[in-house]
Amino acid sequence: MIYIAKPKKEPAVLTRRKSSRLRGEKPLAIEIDKENNIELLGDDVKDDPRLLELIDEGRLLTAQEYFSKEIRDTAIVVDGHFQGWVNPETIKRHGIETSASEAWEKNGGGTYSYLDPTGSGNKRKKGSISNAKNDALKMFKKNPNQYFYRHNEPGEEQWVHDWSIQEKDLFLRVAREHGCGDKWGLFASYIPHRFGYQCSSFYRHEIIKNGLVFDPNFQFTPSGEPVYAGSHRSRR
Repeated sequence: MIYIAKPKKEPAVLTRRKSSRLRGEKPLAIEIDKENNIELLGDDVKDDPRLLELIDEGRLLTAQEYFSKEIRDTAIVVDGHFQGWVNPETIKRHGIETSASEAWEKNGGGTYSYLDPTGSGNKRKKGSISNAKNDALKMFKKNPNQYFYRHNEPGEEQWVHDWSIQEKDLFLRVAREHGCGDKWGLFASYIPHRFGYQCSSFYRHEIIKNGLVFDPNFQFTPSGEPVYAGSHRSRR
């Protein structure tokens, strides 16, 4: 479902309400495209009063505008992209190639597409249901980003409990060194016991929400709802 937000305008005085970050609520599950259209990411969002607030106000704030100077001074600023490759220790343990192009070509090559994510040449029929987790399992050495987005390192236990302070600190160290915001499978190779989907979720619901990292792909409603406002292409 698509809603059209009102044209952006600068109010004379911006009254800041108590944000969902301070109330302990989950971020509003929406995204906004370049035309300022609001896309709902779940059917229950249309009944959320925070959506009506956003439509009525018609303005989003950057992290620099929303957060206090104290938070701005300590936040890690990224460009929305992970700049690294697989964790070097993981590369050594499993003999993974040292670049994405080498990993792909030396492990079968082919052309990647939505219908053929493994590059095997055996395309799925249009309309058929994909099994992304099984596809990713085949890509450990060929496309580590695809593999680690849905799987841990072979033999490593997956953790599903809440993130610890130590894990959060490690997440921020990796973000500071390599950037973050995409390629979550590669990012996750630096975070033991967590795969890429978990890192992506933690990023949006904890890191971005609390101003620990400033990512230009995310903006905020005046009451503090983090909203994805980047391009869909870069998000994938």
